[in-house]
Amino acid sequence: MAESEPTAGKSSRDFIIGQAYQVFRQQGYYLTTMADIGSACGLLKGSIYHHFASKEALMEQVLELAYHLFNQKVFQVAFEATVPARVRLEGMLKALDKFYFEEPGGCLMGLTGLETAGRIPAFTRIIRQFFSHWIEAFTHVFSGQYPAEKAQELGQQVVQDLEGAVMLACIFLDKKYFTATTQRVLSYLS
Repeated sequence: MAESEPTAGKSSRDFIIGQAYQVFRQQGYYLTTMADIGSACGLLKGSIYHHFASKEALMEQVLELAYHLFNQKVFQVAFEATVPARVRLEGMLKALDKFYFEEPGGCLMGLTGLETAGRIPAFTRIIRQFFSHWIEAFTHVFSGQYPAEKAQELGQQVVQDLEGAVMLACIFLDKKYFTATTQRVLSYLS
């Protein structure tokens, strides 16, 4: 997640969010302590509280960052009107591969969604928006080849399949699950 790290010092708010992203992604929300985040930042946990009132407030910012980065690198690709649908789909899948496998931890949104579902409304709101936007992006790509209802159905199915593939790839430490799923997704566009 190097693109999110600011050039300012290690105590800056953006730097803390970027480091917290990595820690939450690897350990999950409930297992991560503010001391873990402080350690990742090279700070005492009290320094983290100077910028964030609570772990929940920090995680909300981390989820917003993850959503923003996904929007820039994955979702927006779907809406590039001058690019053929197949090329957009390939670009989205390539970007997903980078997000999920260049650094350990898999899908922060999926992990956090499962971990906190219905318990932390601020997280649920962001995660729902994220997944809705993701489905919308795939639906848009498929809409040139399929009727609206079928494109929507495929958009939902692809997100479900990719999330499952990421989970299996992380559990079995084998990217073949993700690779097979991306090949299947590509077959939806001729």
